Amino acid sequence: MIDLQTLVEETGAESGLSFNIDGVLNESVNLEYDGNVAAMIGMILKMCLEMSEDVNNGDLKQVMIKNNDGIVVASKNQDDNCIALLSKDLSKMGLLLRKMDSIFNN
Repeated sequence: MIDLQTLVEETGAESGLSFNIDGVLNESVNLEYDGNVAAMIGMILKMCLEMSEDVNNGDLKQVMIKNNDGIVVASKNQDDNCIALLSKDLSKMGLLLRKMDSIFNN
């Protein structure tokens, strides 16, 4: 089980979510409208998963969304459990990607 609060603190992310691929929220840290955000990120992951299957690119593991004001990194495991970290500091992108990879590869 992942301690979401510790994960947010270790990475310096502003907030984080734990949810399933259907967008059902399990836990959130420092996020307003967390249920809506979980549903939207879950839908993005599900659509990207289907696209990855359609183009025969293998299993989807992670999605990164970058905009002018920050980054969202969302990862899923083989059981469709998902974690998303949100940061307003784009320089943390590498750390977020690496930390998420280490969590889901163990």
